[in-house]
Amino acid sequence: MMEALASQLEELDKGFLRELVDAFAVIAEEYSGEAQKVVRNIAHAFYLEEALAADDPVRLAELEALRDARD
Repeated sequence: MMEALASQLEELDKGFLRELVDAFAVIAEEYSGEAQKVVRNIAHAFYLEEALAADDPVRLAELEALRDARD
């Protein structure tokens, strides 16, 4: 089910997807503890920034480096 959700999120209009990704940080503030971390991490967990940068190899390389440093 998570893979299906990830696929559907990646297929959203890029403008809407950008707004959604940016909204996770705002929404996360309404939670505390582990729930806040989960909401804040949604874009990372579903590779949404990478979906937004699909046509930009430089940005994809930056995101890969950030992911490697984080993981």
